[in-house]
Amino acid sequence: MYGISHAKTKDDVLELTVRTHKKNGYEQFDDFATDLAAFLAGEGVRLEEGYVLDVYGPDGVRLHNYSTTVEDNP
Repeated sequence: MYGISHAKTKDDVLELTVRTHKKNGYEQFDDFATDLAAFLAGEGVRLEEGYVLDVYGPDGVRLHNYSTTVEDNP
């Protein structure tokens, strides 16, 4: 991983963007996502409301898309 950013969408959803040198993504993605969340929480990023994580490879192709948000169903 060489870059990470986070921002809120207009709907107040936290979006995390990770850029990696890995061309095929993370084999153990759940472990990666858990470790990343722990790191970000330690840095003060609030994850309690859930987040969307997109991981992009060196060529800009999205390798992973992961969401912990809960959608409201009326």
